[in-house]
Amino acid sequence: MVRNSLNLKALIAHIPNSVKLAVLAVLATKLLVLMIGYTVTAINIGPASPLTVLEQMFLHWDSINYQTIAKNGYVPTGNDSVFIVFFPLFPLLIRMFTFDFAYINIIAIVVANVCSLIAFTYLYKLTKMEFNEGVAQKAVMFLSIFPLAYFLSAPYTEGLFFALVISCLYYARKSRWLLAGLLGFLSSLTRLQGLLMLLVLLVEYYHQSGWNPKKNRWTVLCVLLPLVGFLIYLGLNQTVMGSPFSFVGIQANHFTEHFDPWTGLNRAFDWTVHRSFPDNLTIGAVPLASAVFGLVMIGGAVWKQLRIAYITYMLLSWGVAVSVSWWISVPRYIFAMFPIFMLLGAYANKRWVNIIMGALSIAALCFFTVIFALGRWAF
Repeated sequence: MVRNSLNLKALIAHIPNSVKLAVLAVLATKLLVLMIGYTVTAINIGPASPLTVLEQMFLHWDSINYQTIAKNGYVPTGNDSVFIVFFPLFPLLIRMFTFDFAYINIIAIVVANVCSLIAFTYLYKLTKMEFNEGVAQKAVMFLSIFPLAYFLSAPYTEGLFFALVISCLYYARKSRWLLAGLLGFLSSLTRLQGLLMLLVLLVEYYHQSGWNPKKNRWTVLCVLLPLVGFLIYLGLNQTVMGSPFSFVGIQANHFTEHFDPWTGLNRAFDWTVHRSFPDNLTIGAVPLASAVFGLVMIGGAVWKQLRIAYITYMLLSWGVAVSVSWWISVPRYIFAMFPIFMLLGAYANKRWVNIIMGALSIAALCFFTVIFALGRWAF
């Protein structure tokens, strides 16, 4: 027993301080978000058992839809038929680990949090590969306290999507193309934006080969796997709804979402100016600010000569985020531009800047977590 204790202490002693601080930041922030979510939910629903509170915590908006798919699958008719617009991997994972639907929300929260812990791990590894341990630690800390980081603890796809795209690029950087392609394949079964990994992997592949097509090997086929994931999703649309692109029509007709960035910009501005708090903030001002922030960070990535694959991912993600007629989820999609946190970790070097940024970010995180836990729109 004593020997095992000594071995554990020796193991902990060998862990770099940057890793310890990163782990502490992640766990502390997750605990903060979950405590806020639990407290707000408990107050909001009134007297209830702790288990009931957990079953209602963060059970709003898309989380309800994903859990409905996990319970019932996709259906061709009725109100639930519109859920075909939600990609299948996250609800499939929820279903795999749910043995009693009475606890499905708790399972979904656990799945999301485990996935996000994997995402934090790979962000650290990838940033360390590109920079150093100190930058990796700060990148993880900035991600953990970002104002929208509550999505990494709520039953949404953020944790899963982050884990897949970051690990995908990590293994691409190590030239492990089959594994990178498989992770890209899974990312395109998680969100439409996962299809972007096809181009991102292609850019990274040719970057490593010196942009010489003559150096192509069979491994170049691996970068096509994200397309395979998307084709499976189209096949799911065909099987359930009778058309491979039924999700496009549902997005336009039911969710009033289609390609029209100019309308999206005008709507966000209109909500900012003419609506009351907090909707003027969450549906207007923050989406506008997020679009600008994302564009500035792309400029920063180009200026600092970040790796071309990361710039490609950021540019494509930003373009998809702002291309729609409603910008209500733009902050969440900008949040998915994970190289932002590598940049912040690398170039936010002044201590007082980090303290101010950290304090403001944590305050915003707490505020938006409360809004989201109350069931109000928060991206």
